Amino acid sequence: MPSRRTRAWLGFALFAVLTTAGLFVIDGPAAGLLLLVALVVFIVACIYALSLQDSGGVARSHRAGITGWFGGWF
Repeated sequence: MPSRRTRAWLGFALFAVLTTAGLFVIDGPAAGLLLLVALVVFIVACIYALSLQDSGGVARSHRAGITGWFGGWF
């Protein structure tokens, strides 16, 4: 089982692969859909990477990245 930090990097690697395939390999509307999926993967990977940071030795909530996006609705 990969560590949490490795899983965050895997999300960014998946984004890079999807983006490369959407820009250079696939053509037409399928490329647009693939790039949309890549955008969503990038946002989720960023939120996950932000949730891994700690503040002064105290682990943050898993929703730390999400609360900045939605202004504390959760």
